[in-house]
Amino acid sequence: MEIRKEFTGMLPAAILKFEELIAAAEKEDLSPIVERGFDSTAGLDSFFAWGCACRITASDMPALKAFAEALKITWLSDDGDIAYTNGRTIKTFKTFRVNGNLELMPEEEEI
Repeated sequence: MEIRKEFTGMLPAAILKFEELIAAAEKEDLSPIVERGFDSTAGLDSFFAWGCACRITASDMPALKAFAEALKITWLSDDGDIAYTNGRTIKTFKTFRVNGNLELMPEEEEI
């Protein structure tokens, strides 16, 4: 599968979930458009900087929101900002223990 340029720099688990949302929206002719992806300038308090958020718009935003929520994607704003975190919080991301599959890795032991 070829990665969308908008998803460059994003975590693999989030990309898969967003692709699933896009496929569901396309199936219902909602014309989804990815308008924003990974953003290193967003700051560490933003899921965009952690690679698990994007902005997707569609011809029927309430329907897109319903699809997103059914896929356990967090709806962040009415602009179409969404995040897939697998239940992780910004605080958890700041531990630098969240991997690309959005799993929490164990703390490293000191040697």
